[in-house]
Amino acid sequence: MPLKYATHSVQEKLVKRAKTWWKLRGKHLVSYEGILSNETQAGQRFMIDFDTYKKLHPWSKYSRRTYDPSKSERYSPEDDQGPQAPEMYLFPTMIPGFDLRRKKWGKFNRYWQIRDVVWNDKAFGNLVADEDMKELILALVTNQLDTEKGTDLIDNKGNGLIMLLHGSPGTGKTFTAESVAEMARKPLYPVTCGDIGTDPEEVEKYLQSVFHLGKIWDCVVLLDEAEVFLEQRSLQDLNRNALVSVFLRALEYYGGILILTTNRVGTFDEAFKSRIQLALRYEKLQGYQRKQIWRNFFTRLKEIGEEDKIDFDDIQLNLDELTRHEMNGRQIRNSITTARQLAKYKGRKMTFSHLKRAISVANKFDRYLADVQDGIDEHGGRGEDGRYSDESLARQDG
Repeated sequence: MPLKYATHSVQEKLVKRAKTWWKLRGKHLVSYEGILSNETQAGQRFMIDFDTYKKLHPWSKYSRRTYDPSKSERYSPEDDQGPQAPEMYLFPTMIPGFDLRRKKWGKFNRYWQIRDVVWNDKAFGNLVADEDMKELILALVTNQLDTEKGTDLIDNKGNGLIMLLHGSPGTGKTFTAESVAEMARKPLYPVTCGDIGTDPEEVEKYLQSVFHLGKIWDCVVLLDEAEVFLEQRSLQDLNRNALVSVFLRALEYYGGILILTTNRVGTFDEAFKSRIQLALRYEKLQGYQRKQIWRNFFTRLKEIGEEDKIDFDDIQLNLDELTRHEMNGRQIRNSITTARQLAKYKGRKMTFSHLKRAISVANKFDRYLADVQDGIDEHGGRGEDGRYSDESLARQDG
């Protein structure tokens, strides 16, 4: 349609779209207030990177057909002013963005719902962990941010910071990685190692892809459940040896912040010791730590305006009783989520009684699971990988 037939309102939208597109040229982490699919939620973060999208999807309709005014010789990418008429009316209708959580590209057509990221400056302070341990993390991360040079002077070697966090589930390992990313003002690129696979060639390609994107987007990369790569090599398992070797080679050349988490390091390969600058053990939560985690969750709920949905006074009166339950951080969060949903279903404010019911139901399942595991262990129901077989579970249930 010729521009002269466009209404003033349409022309204004085209100008705003052009300004948004131009602002996002290059690489930008953004918050999207819209919802792309059932798997995303409002406020989720995405990486905007037009060039990388086109390189990874050269045959897509977007890459082949989209006119890119930023590539025009008439305008410099460093020019904040950006293209003027008539080019400003020709910007693409869709903006590609990478979902760091789901590892998928999506396209935004509601440019007005794209926001700058608001970093959580309180995250690291809210991390419930030993203060000496937190100070070490802070010192290493700050040093990594302050300098471009590493301690390895060999050409092409990585100058990054690699940390290993070891401990039981729900003790703060993942939240440590999240808070480091917030503190460093970097995107968090989380990867669950169990999803990578076990074929050495495929693993190497996947890790190369992760570390490449982590480098060009300046991410904090989180490799969760990394024990499969950390276990000691042996003469009997050549495939595992290949996996460990691939992982060691990838670590050697990575130059950013990399955080590994694991629940067990009993067979830790010695070769990793020289590559990991800081290894931390996360102990089982003590009572005072559980109390602080409960407080942190409720403080956050207050900050997002949940006073009309939660009776904080009632919960505060019963905080000591909540603390007595030996729960980890993940279990505390899940109990709050369940209690909120229960209260919403009943059309009431969430109170201590809703939390008590949620915890009680969860505890029953935990006790049942512990009994099942004890019974299976007596009859040798674990496999070589430490997991329980379906047959052993069926026998115990019967």
